[in-house]
Amino acid sequence: MNRSNSPDKEDLAFFREAMKDVMRTKSLHPKTKLKKIISLGDKPQLTTLKDEKLQVSTVLLDPTELNFGSEDYLYFKRAGLQNKRIKQLTRGNIRQSDYLDLHQMTVKQARLAVMNFLLQSCERGYICVRIIHGKGRLDQSKAKLKNYVNYWLMQIPCVLAFSSAQSRDGGTGAVYVLLRRNCHEK
Repeated sequence: MNRSNSPDKEDLAFFREAMKDVMRTKSLHPKTKLKKIISLGDKPQLTTLKDEKLQVSTVLLDPTELNFGSEDYLYFKRAGLQNKRIKQLTRGNIRQSDYLDLHQMTVKQARLAVMNFLLQSCERGYICVRIIHGKGRLDQSKAKLKNYVNYWLMQIPCVLAFSSAQSRDGGTGAVYVLLRRNCHEK
């Protein structure tokens, strides 16, 4: 091995500085018990669903761009869902078991609230819930929490689909979220 390619002191100092905020993660054993969201720091939050059959760990990443305005319609669905079920969701015809209101929350607080809310909803066997993210009226150009919620929900495995709500339920300031029937099995 040629030692002339070994890093010098400046390279090592640069590397250590660049990696100072990186935390080592442990591999999760399939029988790991529930771990609620750990902190409200600047880093993505790690959460594990409680179930002996399958553990789902999710790191929620934040969007790099805020693409949606206050009146833009949100929509997402995973492959394999029946069109009939999607129409029921978008029309608000699936009974919502619970809702979460994110008004007046910071992004950090909202991330924690969304993950805990969806964990509890899955544990309770809910099929459809509503998340009220607001329209970001203070900044007419882009609705910050709306963009974050849109990006987070696409990353969560137990979320099958979501759609902006009907006007009676908050319109483009809220989303209906369709959850997997057996969140812990898949």
